Amino acid sequence: LFYIAGPNRHNKGSTQKDGSSAVVHELTGQQLPEFEMVDQAGYQKKSTEFYNKPMLVVEWASWCPYCQRQLPEIQKVYEKYKSKINFVMLDMLDFHKETKEQADQYVSEKGYTFPYYYDAGEKAADILHVQSIPGIYLVDKNQKVKKVMTDFHDEAALEKQLEEI
Repeated sequence: LFYIAGPNRHNKGSTQKDGSSAVVHELTGQQLPEFEMVDQAGYQKKSTEFYNKPMLVVEWASWCPYCQRQLPEIQKVYEKYKSKINFVMLDMLDFHKETKEQADQYVSEKGYTFPYYYDAGEKAADILHVQSIPGIYLVDKNQKVKKVMTDFHDEAALEKQLEEI
């Protein structure tokens, strides 16, 4: 199972595999588009609020098997890099397959401590041109998208990528 987002969601496929994806995402090298999300207290947040440091932006959902595999690795690097990098974990809410309650329960059960936000109605996913989840965006301190990853990265591979932003 995989999810394809955006206006052309039926025309794109998944690139989930181990290793590097050969496809370059259209946002690579571009300024990160501004997007909004909702925090767990219900307050609207803007991506601009995270511009003080490089960012790791991840679009995910609790039902996604690839996300279930990737999130433990992200948790490990979060513990090491949380003071240097803003982790913007976007839970893709479609209100059918994924709800706030499902996301909250999943994060709680797994013991994740990274900050996560709700992408209500998949608006951020569309703005970010998410093609499959998890979609991982490495963004430098100048808000330039350095790389977009759609394939699995273990802790060591993620650390290597984070060191380059």
